[in-house]
Amino acid sequence: MKMERDSLTPLYSQLAAALRRQIEAGDFEPGSAIPAESELVRRYQVSRITVRKALDVLVKEGLIVRQQGKGTFVRPTLLEESLTSLQGFAELMVSTHPEQVMEVPVFEFIPAPEAVAAALDLDDDAYVLHIERRHILEGVPIAYATIFLPASLGRALTVDDVCTTPIYTLITERAGLTIKRAAQTIRAVSANEEVAAALDVPPGAPLLSVHRITYSTEETPVEYIELLYRGDRHELALELYRTASENLLRPIKNFVAITEETPDPG
Repeated sequence: MKMERDSLTPLYSQLAAALRRQIEAGDFEPGSAIPAESELVRRYQVSRITVRKALDVLVKEGLIVRQQGKGTFVRPTLLEESLTSLQGFAELMVSTHPEQVMEVPVFEFIPAPEAVAAALDLDDDAYVLHIERRHILEGVPIAYATIFLPASLGRALTVDDVCTTPIYTLITERAGLTIKRAAQTIRAVSANEEVAAALDVPPGAPLLSVHRITYSTEETPVEYIELLYRGDRHELALELYRTASENLLRPIKNFVAITEETPDPG
């Protein structure tokens, strides 16, 4: 595309429109790099200032993102998770992105940490199955889960199970339990060095932290999990009503207690 230099439309707006059309047409796939500024200068015969202003427009529109030291990229497709129904992250990924890969670097039985024992209503000397699972999509790590299950339930599982099957499915099929509800808290955290390496983000990068205790129909805690999501790849969706009685979510009575007892991800 040639720039119309006699047009009343500024050159940077024309360039932004040209790049926008290419992104919308799929010429640049989500997560792929936009040509370097020098290449855009050469290709469109415009100044570097014009290129930067055009890219600024697309950044503000949310179509592209800048990564310091790496370049400019088409914004990756965000993974949307609804807050109006109880669904495990692995279940969501299996249904929407079956090509995902789940890695399990940790699968071990350990004495239950104090906060975990309290969350799962276990004796102080109880053991739990400790699982750490990394979710990878299109070669990019997008979430890291730390999962604790009562040992009595965990003994029915294998590493291969956890690498291929959502935990909720395993709880139902292997333990014969029906999941009723979950108490969940959500907050923003910064990635420590270990998590940053696992999720391929810089230390201190913003993450979304979700802590959840899942209960069976007998009101027995069956899972305690912390999910850490990359802030640039995940969003939570919720429909709210102006009239409180019409809202789909209900208050969690022990919200504060759960927040105070969750382990610090750092």
